[in-house]
Amino acid sequence: MSNHLERALSQVGIEYRPTEFPSTGLHCSLVLEPEQLRPLATALVRSGFFIETITAVDRPGDNLMDGVYLFNHYDEPLRFLARIPVSRTRPRLPSIGRIFPGAVWHERETAEMFGIAFDDCPDTRNLLLPEDATFHPLRKDFTGTP
Repeated sequence: MSNHLERALSQVGIEYRPTEFPSTGLHCSLVLEPEQLRPLATALVRSGFFIETITAVDRPGDNLMDGVYLFNHYDEPLRFLARIPVSRTRPRLPSIGRIFPGAVWHERETAEMFGIAFDDCPDTRNLLLPEDATFHPLRKDFTGTP
């Protein structure tokens, strides 16, 4: 069955792999490379998707962090999750804030809480912590004292 998500993914050469919606709450969940994010975001916005959230998962045992992006469609139920693994040592992801303006707030929060830098983010100010904060409270090795 063809849908908006399949078409958006195929525009950037990514294969649609459906998931079991009743058990996951997602229609599709994929692991992507950082360079796939902006072209995919452009295809998604053109296909009527919006960004629900951006967050991260800290995986210190693997020395990785996952950027986690959840998209949904305005006109039909199509929830799509994209995970993008990056090095925990120097985590960087491309910003999609110029494609989805609502993503900027999520990128700011994720940068502040996890320490992931979003390249070309239009606004990098902290939301909750002081601007000079050098700690990231949602990393698993955070001890609670800066």
